[in-house]
Amino acid sequence: MKRSLVREYAFMFLYQLEIHAENIDQQKEFFLAEFEIPRHQLDFFLTRVDGVYQIRESLDKTLEPFLVKWRIERLPRIDLTILRLALYEMEKEEDIPNNVAISEAVRLAKKYSGEESRSYINAVLGNIDRQLFKVQK
Repeated sequence: MKRSLVREYAFMFLYQLEIHAENIDQQKEFFLAEFEIPRHQLDFFLTRVDGVYQIRESLDKTLEPFLVKWRIERLPRIDLTILRLALYEMEKEEDIPNNVAISEAVRLAKKYSGEESRSYINAVLGNIDRQLFKVQK
């Protein structure tokens, strides 16, 4: 199974939590029973799911200044979930290049959201990469 599919499953589960954030451990158990992730890739899935969920407020604070003409609470939940996942990878996963995190976010947006969202997500993440991460290097 490719990492991009495991990342997509992480996105799907995180979006599920946006809709219903109760009994998370039980939801995770049911989700993993439905979408069988190989044992050797389970850590990749869990790191993203647990990481994004635990620091989502911090991720939102980083995202907010880059949301041109939008506010976090007005973003479509699908787009917000994609942005959070990509930003998490950009901030916390050093083995994932930022351009890969951005490309994967655009791929998810293309599949699960609209054309405008895809362009918007690409622009937001590109600006974050240039203004926050390129300055630090």
